[in-house]
Parts: sequence; C-alpha cells; structure tokens
Amino acid sequence: MIIKNKLLVASLLILLVTAQCFAKIVGSRFKIAESEKEFDVMYYLTEDMTITENKVNDDVSVTQTFTIDKNGQKAEVRYSLFTDCGEDDSDLQIQYAMWVFMCISNATGFEVPNSAISKFNDDDVKKEFNGDFGCTAFIQDPKSDYASGYKYMMVEFFYKHNQGLVMRSFLFNDMDFIGMTPDGLSADSVWYANYHTFEFMEKDEAGNYIHN
Repeated sequence: MIIKNKLLVASLLILLVTAQCFAKIVGSRFKIAESEKEFDVMYYLTEDMTITENKVNDDVSVTQTFTIDKNGQKAEVRYSLFTDCGEDDSDLQIQYAMWVFMCISNATGFEVPNSAISKFNDDDVKKEFNGDFGCTAFIQDPKSDYASGYKYMMVEFFYKHNQGLVMRSFLFNDMDFIGMTPDGLSADSVWYANYHTFEFMEKDEAGNYIHN
C-alpha cells in the first residue's frame, strides 16, 4: 500500500540550488495547467465527496477541489495540475525536486525540512495511480493562505512521464480523519476511504481510455 512507504527523498535543498542553475539555462520543466485537458487525469468521487469551489489564493494554483464529509469528519482534498513541458530527461529529477520544494513551501507558508518528505515506492505509484514516481509530506500548523482554517495537511505529488505532475492536498483539523491507531489504519479511516480517487489515464490507438 502506497501510504506505508517512508523512504526519505534525497536532499531537496542541494537539488534546489543545482536546479536553479539548470533553470536559468533550460527554464522550468513544469507549468500550471491552464486546462485539465492538457494531460489526462481521472477523478473518482466517493459518496463522501462533493465538488466545491476552488479556494482563491496566491500560494498554489488549485485545479479541482472536493469536500469530504463522513462520520462527523470534514476535510478538503485539492488537486493542482502541472503540465510536463520537458523533452530532455537528463535533469528530470532536479526539476521535479525543485518544483516539489517550491509548491510545499508555498502551500505551508514555511520551509519544510527534507526529513519531512518521504518518497513513495515507484511500483506502488504505478499500481495505484498509473504514475511513475512521487512523494508525500505530513504538515502540522501550516501558515499559508492556501491552508487557512486547517491545522493539518497531507501533501502528495505524483508524476507521469510526458503528461504532468499532480499535487494533491488533504486538509483537515482532526487527526481522527486519518484513523491511525497503534495497530495501523482504522477500518473507519475516512482518509483511506477517499484515498484512491484519481489516476493518470492513457489512450489506446483508437483514442479510447485505458483504465489502470
């Protein structure tokens, strides 16, 4: 299960400095998607989820927002889509690390330590979201306008080659939303019940979607 993998991401601060040098030469690999049609992502709504208006903020552009309401637990899940404009993969990991670091810093309102960011297992990203790789961070007491009104954030990034980068944020005020117990996740975890609710899509030669 993807949420159990906790391998630390390589030093983002070092990569950021290096990436800034690359960015001056080749520019950023990613750009804010102007339309969800720029790459193929499918959302799956559970009975707990409702489409809601995107929060206007100056921190991170939000593409799609859902509210979650179940068992007295209320939260939001927000998606930000960034189109992959790259052609040369020689600096892919650097560009990816730079973008992740920038988005997390903006979304939280402070510099998140490298030790707080964990890398997903690539095979799990492929199996569960049809992506290539990704990472996650749990944030307490964010200071940004983006997270205003929330005490906790679970921020995730999923990359799909030649399509784009998805930033997904769960925002909530009660740790019971996660449903973590000494023995693992509770069977009533609202978070997990609404976890596998998107995937990258691909098309066959006829232009029909291929479900993962």
